[in-house]
Amino acid sequence: MEQNSFRIILDKFNQGYAPLANSNSLTGFGNAGMASVMVNADVLSADYLTQGPALSSLGTVTELITFILDKATSDNVSYAIGATKLFKISSTAVASGGSPSWPQVITNCADGESLVDMGGNLYGFYNTSSAGDILKMPLSTEAIDPDWGSEEEVSGGPIGHAALQKAIHPSATKEDLILFGNGRYCGVYTGGSNTLAPTKLDFGIGNEVADVVFHANQWWIAVNYGVSGTNRSYGHIFLYDGSATTAILADETSIGYQRIGFLMPLNGIMYVAYQDLSATDGYKIGYVLGRQLKPLASFSGSLPSFYQKTLFKSTILFISNALVYSCGAVDDNLPIQISQLADGGYSTVGAMAAPFGTPMVASSQSTSYQLAKFGTTFDTTGSWKSIVIPVTNGRMKGMIDTVIVTTKILVGSASATLIIEANQGVSSSSTKTITTTGKTRHIFTDFSLGGIEDCRVAISWSGVSASNDCAIRRIEVIGHYLE
Repeated sequence: MEQNSFRIILDKFNQGYAPLANSNSLTGFGNAGMASVMVNADVLSADYLTQGPALSSLGTVTELITFILDKATSDNVSYAIGATKLFKISSTAVASGGSPSWPQVITNCADGESLVDMGGNLYGFYNTSSAGDILKMPLSTEAIDPDWGSEEEVSGGPIGHAALQKAIHPSATKEDLILFGNGRYCGVYTGGSNTLAPTKLDFGIGNEVADVVFHANQWWIAVNYGVSGTNRSYGHIFLYDGSATTAILADETSIGYQRIGFLMPLNGIMYVAYQDLSATDGYKIGYVLGRQLKPLASFSGSLPSFYQKTLFKSTILFISNALVYSCGAVDDNLPIQISQLADGGYSTVGAMAAPFGTPMVASSQSTSYQLAKFGTTFDTTGSWKSIVIPVTNGRMKGMIDTVIVTTKILVGSASATLIIEANQGVSSSSTKTITTTGKTRHIFTDFSLGGIEDCRVAISWSGVSASNDCAIRRIEVIGHYLE
């Protein structure tokens, strides 16, 4: 006799998004613990699904911060650059006042691009209203020389001084060298000889350097070719000798008609964020293997830039559509996942980094600006939905009888709500609340759905406790078939 019941187990939430979730919010492809939709949900633990971290403000800022130095220059000190100012930051606050008075206005700066520290100095790349330039600030005095990159040699500027292009300026260091993007060019500053060569490498008209990093004794240079905007680009990743003395490139990986967002070396592997403009949601994280770019995971939203990446719990954090995503595995024994972890703050997100270990995110909306970090409280707007699972058996439809939710031991006002969405999300069950201090097993019946063709479990932490999270370990759906 054919079995007349069914049982669905949802666990292993650390798998993150289902493979096709970025293009179909009602996907049924994937494992039972994967998500079709998630908002500010933390799946980085191998044991449970819970609320993402809430943001905690680091103080008042008056403009959007566009780059955060992703390292400390001394104990609990780092720097960030915005549209017109240089900021000094710690793990708990944005510096204000003092001597010199923070934040410091950068003369003629209209668009801060990137920062690096080398040889006891901070170098800042920025655009004026018509060109590019480099500031230099000794870390010992914190006195800014705003036009160091373009001033005359007799005034202290580098040999070979020249105005940079008005363009994006990703930058990276190696010993006494700085390599930086300069529009169609890649420039080099050699500290030992105080020599600046802003057009050392010329990639030609229509090209733009998207990111530069130093890895495995070579410079890696990401270059996009083509018209900007929503037009198709052709991406290249070039390798350049670590000494940066010649104008000859060592190797090239062409990724075809795809636009590169950033490069990120991690554990000996070069990861790449890129976009296939022929697809509606063609955003991907991949890695370089020989001369191939191998895709790992897809995401939706927008292409992150060189200033919107950092490392967190052995995963790559990045910004897409003003939200914080994670890609990777917190442990080598776990599969690679991609998930949407936290909110980015206001509607426009600028820079992200973690110079003190905890991620920081800059954002703005109209005349409001903030720099915030992942706090100790939990997001109260989050949600998670499983993949869509069919519950039919021939001519018979499914009937949900019981849902059993296993949580960690709940504390205080920790809670979440659960509903069953059915028939391609058209029908919804009654709402069940997962709560009660000290409880770990929550049993629900009477979902008021009738016979259904498919279902997915939807969890919401909207309006719940920010101090105590409701972490879910397992969800079991039990039902039977009926004519």
